[in-house]
Formats: sequence, C-alpha cells, structure tokens
Amino acid sequence: MATITMRQIREGEVPFDGGTAIQDDADRPVFHGNGPDDYVCVVCGNLLAVAMHPVQMTKKVRVRCGRCSTVNVSVIDGYEAPSGGPKRKE
Repeated sequence: MATITMRQIREGEVPFDGGTAIQDDADRPVFHGNGPDDYVCVVCGNLLAVAMHPVQMTKKVRVRCGRCSTVNVSVIDGYEAPSGGPKRKE
C-alpha cells in the first residue's frame, strides 16, 4: 500500500456534481475500499480514506478532515492518472 497526500481545495474551486464528505470521527477514515492506496490530509496527515483505487478518488470527492477541518481533494483525478497513478510515498 502507498500513502497519498491529498491537496487543499483552492478558493472558488467547486467541482461540477461533486460533494464534500465530513469526517465525524478523526480516528475513523471516511472511505474504505479494496484498492492499493491510503489518502491522508495535506495539513495534519490524518488518515481520510483507506485502500482506495485512483478512479474512486476523483476531483468530485472532497473530504473535510475531522482533526483540522481542512477540505481535501485528490491530487489528480483518478481518470486522468498516468499508468503509474498519483505520486506515492512507499
């Protein structure tokens, strides 16, 4: 598994037909999948999504961190990912 740091949304950045998931409990990830990557908050490093595929973490999916309240979004859209996927930290 790789850990991918998400990015903070930019002022006025609103995806078409997207939404923001709110992490109620900072000790529990918002999303659980069966893919290769874990996604963490850009500010505090809190775990937001576990075992996700890049195509599940598109720019339409935003997550408000339960620890620091930062709204995070995927670094790249999963459908735009090059064959190697997003930048990973092993």
